[in-house]
Amino acid sequence: MRSIALAFGIFALGCSSRPVAPTTPAHAERAAPLVVTIVVDQFAAWIADERLALLPPDGGFARLRREGTWYRHVRFAHAATDTAPGHSSLYTGQAPRESGILANELPDEHGGRVSILRDETAHLVTDEGVTDAVGSSIARLRVETLADALRARSPDAVIVSLSLKDRGAIFGGGRHPTATVWFDPGRDRFVTSTAFGQSLPSWVSPDGMPAALTALRATPWTLLDEPWVRAHAATPDAQPGEGDLDGWGTTFPHDFTRARRPAGALRASPMGDTAVLRLAEDALTSARNPRAPMLLALSLSSNDYIGHLFGPDSWEAWDQLRRLDASLGRFFARLDTLAGRDGWSLVLSADHGITALPEVATVAAARPWCDGATARGGGDAYERPCGALGRLDSDEVARELQASAVRVLGAGEWVRGIADPYVYLTAAAEALPTARRELLQATLTARLREHPEIERVIDTRTVLARCAEGESVEALLCRAIPDHNGAALYAQTRAGAFFDAGYALGRGTSHGSPYLFDRTVPMLVRAPGREPAGREVMEPTSYTEFRRQAERLLGM
Repeated sequence: MRSIALAFGIFALGCSSRPVAPTTPAHAERAAPLVVTIVVDQFAAWIADERLALLPPDGGFARLRREGTWYRHVRFAHAATDTAPGHSSLYTGQAPRESGILANELPDEHGGRVSILRDETAHLVTDEGVTDAVGSSIARLRVETLADALRARSPDAVIVSLSLKDRGAIFGGGRHPTATVWFDPGRDRFVTSTAFGQSLPSWVSPDGMPAALTALRATPWTLLDEPWVRAHAATPDAQPGEGDLDGWGTTFPHDFTRARRPAGALRASPMGDTAVLRLAEDALTSARNPRAPMLLALSLSSNDYIGHLFGPDSWEAWDQLRRLDASLGRFFARLDTLAGRDGWSLVLSADHGITALPEVATVAAARPWCDGATARGGGDAYERPCGALGRLDSDEVARELQASAVRVLGAGEWVRGIADPYVYLTAAAEALPTARRELLQATLTARLREHPEIERVIDTRTVLARCAEGESVEALLCRAIPDHNGAALYAQTRAGAFFDAGYALGRGTSHGSPYLFDRTVPMLVRAPGREPAGREVMEPTSYTEFRRQAERLLGM
């Protein structure tokens, strides 16, 4: 996360072997701001605190620490710490209560779950043109994004947003991007939506198409620096609880030819980030206009998929960090070549944190802060758990709730489903007379509380019209729930428990809780001449600082 062949290292760690036309110093002096924002999906502050200092001095993170400011404890102000709420909060400076983005998914009418960004009026766009498939859009967002403000101020601005996920790309690009592009594993290619354009930018080919992505998967994922991983990982390879993604395996090497869905495995490997960074270079060399401001918004999602499957203590997670560090170092060197060392600035943060695999949560070597404790970690600054409570299957819990509803109300469809961490009712349940609706609400609450993984259950109708200050669960939940959201109950898991992400059901780990291990992320800001070099900010910092810093660097 076995030394690796030199050819593979050059190929998989970035794009450093591909030439970029240098910019003359005079040209760089006249250039408009070039600001890169990077969201490393699932990059918890506790991981940054404990692991960044272990990385080599020639990597990307060491460079950012030398040349910029490290805000060590950036805190989100909402309870449901997931990808869509995290990205929208960073790029809007608003909590889900105002933005309308309260979760990754919503229940559909058939009991399944769909992306919160799914838009029946939009269509997916590939390199071959507009398709009949339903696309994604930003229509559900209620507020302005950083990119929207930039477009209003500078109509000629170049705004490009890239990710492996639609919810990782869309908020960075805003409503009127130059390009918003994400990976579709079903088609094994990068795509966009008619909400953002009628065609895919030409520079997305060939690096975003199947041939290039198949080439990335031609060599198995092996350890870049086995001695480094062995020296720092507190658990063995194939630790208990790791998930096997469609036959890809839980031990190194991870051979893509063994995976039943190689495109899905690509996302859960460092090569997924490689693909995004290659497209970022393509955008810089093809779409950039040095006379117009440029916002290049990148969401690097491989860390999230790897964390979900293997856990943050796995060899895969350690190798991912080592490779990400090297990839960022190479990407920053490319920015130097293109814009000059002083010609670009950067803000890097994350959308949420992560908790350990339940099977690993009691391993003393992996949990030194527990000091023999059997419950929560006492004085741990991130509220990390010491005990293991486990996973909840959303679909199974929803079936339990529906059965309980039928017992008290009679035959009928009453529970629409669970979209972590919210319980949704059907239209028939919402229309019940007051007494029967209250009976249903009480019944579902009592059934949820029977699960030892559930800390508390809150009726979303009790959320105050005006959120209290501070970081109580009630205040965090208030800021997490927009009006008219459709959710009936909020099920807060205990520290160390979570709703299963579903990548390998019954295995892996997740996030989404209001605890500090999920809600606190790092932020590094590099801005030559405008941001102190080598500085660390220890006190808690609001998530709103991400957008504020980006606006400042764009001259807004």
